[in-house]
Amino acid sequence: MIKLTHNGRPFDARKFAADIEAKAIELGMQALEEKARGAAASIVDPETGSHANVFVDRLSGNRVAIRTTGSPAFARLLEKRLGVDPGDVQVMNAADGAKHPKIYLAHASEDKDRVRPVAEYLMANGVDVWFDEWEIEPGDSLRQKMEEGLGAMTHFVVVLTETSITKPWVAKEIDVGLVQQVGGKSRFVPLVVDLDPAKLSPYLQAMLFLKIDPASEADLKGLVDRLHGVSRKPPLGDAPRYVQKAPSGLEGWSPAAIAIGKHIVETSANATAVDPIVTLADLPAALGIAADDLRIGLLDLKDAGYLREMNISGHYAPQPALFVDFDEAFMPFSPSEDARTLANRMVTGEERAVDTRQLAETLGWEPRRMNSAICYLERAGAINARHAPASAPWRAVQLVRTDETLRFARSHG
Repeated sequence: MIKLTHNGRPFDARKFAADIEAKAIELGMQALEEKARGAAASIVDPETGSHANVFVDRLSGNRVAIRTTGSPAFARLLEKRLGVDPGDVQVMNAADGAKHPKIYLAHASEDKDRVRPVAEYLMANGVDVWFDEWEIEPGDSLRQKMEEGLGAMTHFVVVLTETSITKPWVAKEIDVGLVQQVGGKSRFVPLVVDLDPAKLSPYLQAMLFLKIDPASEADLKGLVDRLHGVSRKPPLGDAPRYVQKAPSGLEGWSPAAIAIGKHIVETSANATAVDPIVTLADLPAALGIAADDLRIGLLDLKDAGYLREMNISGHYAPQPALFVDFDEAFMPFSPSEDARTLANRMVTGEERAVDTRQLAETLGWEPRRMNSAICYLERAGAINARHAPASAPWRAVQLVRTDETLRFARSHG
């Protein structure tokens, strides 16, 4: 008799299948997280001009939540880049369309007389405060009420005094506040009152805290401004005339990434897989851009799936997505319009599979234009392309129409 084992134990078919399913789900979740982070890392927030933080959190039911500290405009660009529905990327502190920040005010009970005026001032200035003596009635579950306050907050505010830093209960509340911040659910705001910051824990010392005097209206107003998100930056002026705006369809890319993409599509002979190969060594001279800016631009394009790094370090080749988006902005033809023309020609023809060269000759297109349209249809999942090692200058030797081709033609006709 042959006994089957798996990982040193008797073979169990159901457990083996469950292990495979769990492994497949784990790999799928990792791929989704990498795609979200890669796409986010390549986008410049149009409202701030910098890269925003993005949190990818796993939820029950094999789902993820994507949250960002960026602007709503950044969130919409990220959704477009990921191909998800509007609203799927949550802007931190903008959930539920709340007009007022909601804070949980943690403090030591011995400090209540000093903290109460702070809570009252915040309430009078549009900040919804969870303050225990206002929320908990006789007979209420203390734990349940505190969990309700912690769950609804946009900011966790803790008053740090000589007394509160010694209280185990306040320490537990701080732990919850930090977990909420790491998960992207709220912001952590420490307030230092009559306390030498050297007495704080090393972790809290490393955070940006506010030293306030509860009796100072100027200090309280500064706290209100911070909770409402009032910027301390001076007003943003107009950009110099010589600074070019991103072309339509390329919003969210850095100037260096746009310059690299423009260079690639304008120097590509036929828009094939390694046409052209660009190098970090050659780009500074070709584009007149600092090497460090080019490094970030290349990284942005690579993380978003627009470039792939070759086996030789510092060498990059274009991906189909780059030709689709950057051809639309910089070439004399439109990949989106050509894709519609190509799909309509295929679904009205008699043959299911057509020769790429013959179809291009019928349309009067050179390989460069034909290949760009093929990139568009492949990216949209609206065509099957048959490739061959000797297919140059074409991306594919044959194009095969599918039901997706028909749906694309009818949707975009």
